[in-house]
Amino acid sequence: MPPQSDTPHIPALPKNESLEPPPVSSSPVASIAPPLLPSEENLPQPEPFIFHGRAAEYFRIWIVNTLLTILTVGIFAAWAKVRKRRYLRGSTEILGHRFDYRADPKRLLIGNLIIVTLFLAYSVLGSIYPVMRTGSIVVAVVLLPWIVARSLAFNAHNTAYRGMRFRFKPQLSPAVMVWIFKPILIVLTLGFYYPAWVRDRKHYVITNHRLGTGYFYFNGSSGPFYLAYLLAGMLVIFAAGAGSVAVNVMQSGPRHAAPGLWQLLPFFAIYGTALFTAKHYIHAKLFNHIWNHTRLDDHRFLAKMDIGRWLGLQYTNILAVIGTCGLLYPWAVIRSMRYTASCMHLLPAGSIDNIERLGRSDGSAVGDTAAEFIGLDFGL
Repeated sequence: MPPQSDTPHIPALPKNESLEPPPVSSSPVASIAPPLLPSEENLPQPEPFIFHGRAAEYFRIWIVNTLLTILTVGIFAAWAKVRKRRYLRGSTEILGHRFDYRADPKRLLIGNLIIVTLFLAYSVLGSIYPVMRTGSIVVAVVLLPWIVARSLAFNAHNTAYRGMRFRFKPQLSPAVMVWIFKPILIVLTLGFYYPAWVRDRKHYVITNHRLGTGYFYFNGSSGPFYLAYLLAGMLVIFAAGAGSVAVNVMQSGPRHAAPGLWQLLPFFAIYGTALFTAKHYIHAKLFNHIWNHTRLDDHRFLAKMDIGRWLGLQYTNILAVIGTCGLLYPWAVIRSMRYTASCMHLLPAGSIDNIERLGRSDGSAVGDTAAEFIGLDFGL
């Protein structure tokens, strides 16, 4: 018997066969590549807002506006407003395009003249017939929803981006609910409803705006509004107590005597600083919440404003403006605008070219002027 070998026996390959792997089938099923996993390269990238304004340029606009408004007894105020808005909005860029403001100063002038005439008539007739003042206030309250709606429509119509105008649908029924009936709840709840009312105002303003065929949406809740106002209110109450203690310490006369003006200065300083801080704290706190819950169709906004940095910016601004008797006001405006733009991003869901132009009504310059005249800011 022949000796056995430890090497295993390998059978001979059939003719025309080899050890090469079989070729990959060219059928459509076999050639489908595995799906790609999501990565940062496939996700939309945030597009930053960029502000190009310069303090020196805006100072020239501001000083000319101020001097000509004074020399013309307010007539140039309409042109001043247009020049200011055109520069500030025209200096703001997103996706390589800048905003534009196209309002006609003559229309604003007509609105100014109407509002001033009505105010003078109210003052003169009210001094002769006191009942006229009460009637005028009632009329003003009734007209407030129209003033708000037409003001927003006018400003939106005259603001453009990539050749497309913004639009605002001036719905009066929601405006009456927000600006007349809901403030009654503030009184009935002793102010508790106020943060929710602020949220309702933002919802009304944002959701009725559009850019061309694109709609804005806002789905923010009332919780952050309550939190912001609660913390700000606690700060103001604490400052009022601290200011009262400072007045008592400064008061050297009898305790029942009224403190002098110089003794009240610590109270004004502490309380004024607290009010200033509370105002800008609320702005920064709600800025992030509002814009992070705002969309333009499927495009989202991202806001990351640092509260501490914003407060520091505003402290230096107010000190600079006071220290220079107002001359550094343009510098303060540009700093605030530049930092605000740096905190804003657009997260596009696709090409923004899908938003097309759309034509609508112009709005009312009188409504815009009335809104600004009574000290209210209804801008988006």
